[in-house]
Amino acid sequence: MKSKKYAAAFLSAMLAVSLFLTGCDTYDNFLAEFFEKSEQKETTVRIGVFEPLTGPDADEAEEEVRGIELAHELFPEVLGFPVELVYADNQSDVQAAVQAAQSLADQDVSVVLGSYKSVLTLAGSDIFAQAKIPAIGITCANPIITQTSDYYFRVCYVDAFQGNSVAKYVLEHLNFTSAVALQKRDDDFAGAMIEQFTGKMTRTTGDPDAVTILEYPENTEDFTPYFEAIRATSASAIFFPSEAEQANEVLYQASLGAYDFQWIGIEDWARLPEVNLDPLRDSQVYLNGVAYITGFDDTAAGLTEMTETFLRAYREKYGEEEKPTQATALGFDAYLLAIRAIEDAGTYTQGTMIAGKISSVFEMPGATGSITLNAQGDPIKEVVIERFFKDQPRPVFTSVPVWGQ
Repeated sequence: MKSKKYAAAFLSAMLAVSLFLTGCDTYDNFLAEFFEKSEQKETTVRIGVFEPLTGPDADEAEEEVRGIELAHELFPEVLGFPVELVYADNQSDVQAAVQAAQSLADQDVSVVLGSYKSVLTLAGSDIFAQAKIPAIGITCANPIITQTSDYYFRVCYVDAFQGNSVAKYVLEHLNFTSAVALQKRDDDFAGAMIEQFTGKMTRTTGDPDAVTILEYPENTEDFTPYFEAIRATSASAIFFPSEAEQANEVLYQASLGAYDFQWIGIEDWARLPEVNLDPLRDSQVYLNGVAYITGFDDTAAGLTEMTETFLRAYREKYGEEEKPTQATALGFDAYLLAIRAIEDAGTYTQGTMIAGKISSVFEMPGATGSITLNAQGDPIKEVVIERFFKDQPRPVFTSVPVWGQ
């Protein structure tokens, strides 16, 4: 009888040693699973919602929150436990954002989602990193967010990524091997996108002169000389990363001068029909054929199977007439990414392990497309190009990333 007790004790000791020798990750997984599953049934997994619920940014943030809540309704559990959304109002204010971030850290949330507006996001970044709580930005596109923290990720692409997708549109949809980039002088925002656009065009064509860059001074009123310079290059595709108000004026002037170019702009160009306030200007004429990039289109239901799930759930809740915004779709994807990472980690208490699973996500089906994160924590994903037919946008091309390029 005594020998059996010794044998059992020996086996237990060997098991403990083997667990230790297999490494910290395995041991942490063992502890997390053992203790988490031994807790009471009332245990909930808390996911923080770090958003300006009040103040001047509340309306825009509401779109992100709507997506988070819709995903939570569809997927209310993880690891067999119910998920609780814990809200922290950063009040559209940097100082309040610091306090809101600390309140989430004090409540031991597993993952944080948000915030709308990059400056508010950055206000909470150090706090989440110190607490080893991974956070996922939704529409905050400032590159610094992921560059300065190993615990912050995002589901929206950074601004410069638009340049890569426009190049794919020019090369693969328009079948052009040359283009012009029109840029306001000293505009760093546009410069970052044009740099990526030029790099992609050059690498693909092998032609270092594939893109001609034309700069214009900030207070330029007459763009005719630039139209003539574009015409002299024989290129038809024009990448013009500018805000909608400036683009509206340039496109109108080009139409008046009968300059027949293939204009391609950025996300802000979705506002073009509404920024024309001149009753003498017919936007159906000068916007016709103009293209721009967007991260999501509610008619592009074939992105992934999760796109269909999202659209169906949204219509059931809000009605057929109301269209989901890109921010709502991205909020939906941020929640999915959080749940996926917790499931893959096998724990909701080990923030470092969860962060590691977020950083290694590959081709996760989301509402806005298939999501893979790069080494920086930024997504590589499908991007939709829309084109105006008169003044109504329709998706015409989906830029799909090709690995190894």
